[in-house]
Amino acid sequence: MYIHIYYMYILSEITKIKKIIRENWYAKDNIRPSIYLITTLIFIFILLVLINKTSNLWFLGILLLFLVLCIMRIFMIFHDLTHRSFFPSDERRTGKDGINIYVAKCIEFLCSYDANMWKSIHMEHHRVHGNLNENDDTRTVYPSSKYNSLPKYQQIIYNILRFPPIFFLLAPIYIFWINKIFNHEWEYILKYIIFLSILYHFGSWRLTGFFILAQYIAGIFGLMLFHLQHQVNVGYWKPFDNDKDEVSKANAELYGASVLKIPWIIDFFTFGIEYHNVHHLDPGIPGYNTKDCYYDLVKKGLIPDNKIGYLQSIKSLMHTIYDEETELYK
Repeated sequence: MYIHIYYMYILSEITKIKKIIRENWYAKDNIRPSIYLITTLIFIFILLVLINKTSNLWFLGILLLFLVLCIMRIFMIFHDLTHRSFFPSDERRTGKDGINIYVAKCIEFLCSYDANMWKSIHMEHHRVHGNLNENDDTRTVYPSSKYNSLPKYQQIIYNILRFPPIFFLLAPIYIFWINKIFNHEWEYILKYIIFLSILYHFGSWRLTGFFILAQYIAGIFGLMLFHLQHQVNVGYWKPFDNDKDEVSKANAELYGASVLKIPWIIDFFTFGIEYHNVHHLDPGIPGYNTKDCYYDLVKKGLIPDNKIGYLQSIKSLMHTIYDEETELYK
């Protein structure tokens, strides 16, 4: 078996990195996050008004594109809120809901996800990420051992459903709409229906349809982004004790999550999530600090500056299996 050689971070290095993050890159005031949240909501409102009023197809296309990007940005803010990291609070220390979760509940209908459900599922993803001893239902690929254990007909079904064009086009429909009914997310569904009814009242099916279409396209891009944050070579999945082995867990975060090269005009909307390794190491970093945190750690020589280029990202979208023997996605 071919084993990839990593520089394994030791406990003292991990402790130092985490200390720098806690002291310098956690949310410190309410002004910045409030500005980011309010301006993003204003952008979405303005775009909806313009979409409702314009009839020029080219202009509608441009407005739709920016609405997609703004929905992605509000989801990244929602993501930070459910991590209890967007506004400074003691929520992460106490485990009790506070301003972050309350605000997330207020905007969840824009984000295609119930805040409590996302908090639960996503925190489990963070807890088990990179650990072959644990099952992560959010993984977008199967490890080879799981795939090989499937009956032949299930392997065929997996190959069909996981064929990238089918997966990225159809999975968002299930994740962001159909699954809400299966999960009995009735409070979220009620909020969503009320919001769509308001859009219909002011703009009929046209405005409602454009908003749903923008959510769907944003869901496709978001799923692709999530896939690229975790399924890029060289892979890093190891068996370890998730609760006791802090060193293995931290190495899984730093090596098992990627840093993506994003065009500068797009990174305003991705809100720092592309610096995903430091986010996984400490989800207490709000998105608006993640980029600066990453480069601070790089400048101090504590982590390497390893970005995934555009060509590798395109190739990585084709990954459907993690081969445990070669430690590579394929």
